[in-house]
Parts: sequence; C-alpha cells; structure tokens
Amino acid sequence: MSLGAGALALRRVQILVSPKDVQFADIVKKLKSKSIRPLGMDDEREQSLGWCHPFTGEPDFDSAHEHTYGQAFVFGLRADVKRIPGTYFRLQMKNALEVLQNKEKGKTQGGRLQGKKLRDATRDRLKLELLRGTLPSVRLTEVVWHLDNNELWILSASQSVYDDFEKMFFETFGWSLALYNPGTLGVDFPRMLHGLNVSLDDNLNIVPADFRGDAPKRPALPGRTSESALAEADLF
Repeated sequence: MSLGAGALALRRVQILVSPKDVQFADIVKKLKSKSIRPLGMDDEREQSLGWCHPFTGEPDFDSAHEHTYGQAFVFGLRADVKRIPGTYFRLQMKNALEVLQNKEKGKTQGGRLQGKKLRDATRDRLKLELLRGTLPSVRLTEVVWHLDNNELWILSASQSVYDDFEKMFFETFGWSLALYNPGTLGVDFPRMLHGLNVSLDDNLNIVPADFRGDAPKRPALPGRTSESALAEADLF
C-alpha cells in the first residue's frame, strides 16, 4: 500500500552495516547506477527491475535530497513485466506451424530433429514478435531508509516483492540484511505533516493473539438448559 494512503503494510529489514560507514551521497550514487530501464512497447525484454523515484516511478535521482524527511530517505523499487497469456501463445504457435507446414507442403528433410528445430525456432521468433506488441505491467514499491540506524521499511508484505528487493539490494550495495517480522501499522499522517511527534515503537513489536484455537467451554449450571448455557458462552 502506498505511503500516502495512511496505512503501512510493510517488512522491516536491518542492514548489517554500521550507519557511520554509510554516506548519503554514496547511497544515491549506487541507486542511480542500478536504476530502472523501463520496458517500452517495442521492447523484446520480458522484465526489468531497478530503483526509481518513489512516487513517479521514473529513473530520476537528481532530486533525491527532496525525499529525505528528517533521518528517513524514501526511494522506490520498480518492476516492469511483460506476460503473454499461455492459451493465446499456444494458439498462435499452432497457427504458425500450420502455415509453415503448408509452405513446405509437408516435406521436411531430416525427420524429427528437423521438426524439433523448426518448432524451437518458430517459438522463439513468435515470442519476440508477441513481446513487441505487449504492454508491460508496472509494479512500484516504496522503500524507507532510516539513515540513523540503517533500518529499511519495504512497503509491501508480498514475498515476491521482498525477493526482488533483496536481490537488487545485494547487487547494488553488497550488504547483508536481517529481516524482522512483517506487520501492519496505522499512522497518524496529519501529525507528521504538522511536525508533531509520532511514535511507532509501541506498534512495531506487537505479537497478534491467536484466536484459532477452541476456547474452553463453561459447564452448564444446574437447572439451565443447553440453549441458555450456549447463549451465555464466552465469545472466545
């Protein structure tokens, strides 16, 4: 969920490097070196992953200092993916092979090996042609880097998002990470906008109660029917 929506579904990560060894200018420089190369309409790549502007998704870090709030630096992770529906691809593949077979008039030399090579070559060429006509889906994830303690907030609870983040972060910085338990927070953004203190420490380490187990049943008192005992039973 977006940072501006007022609630955070996040994963907390600790960078296993002292904050004294991290300079803001170096962070921006390395993020810029691994910034997103967006997929275009005619692009034959299936996916692209990289760092970006936290709100626009553009590979722009020239104004990175404007996205620092106190000791928090906000940036983005963007993933562009092109997907060809499997059923559609199989139908197009079938049609392409039929056209080629008609051109060759069913005469293929070399037996199965030639047929397999033909199918593989047709599949690769068809895939590239379909990718050039496919619009990419764009996923933008905001990341908050607390510069005073090197703690990161990845504003997504998705495992695939975290896997992409961990991969990109190691490629960019080469630092190890320690993952805290994920959580969900309600944040008072009006207080933040007015410069008032907002404490999240009490909420970050809450362990939710488990209500999945069966609660002990209260025995029925003498003279009470099972229906009346059920009506007075505890909710949990």
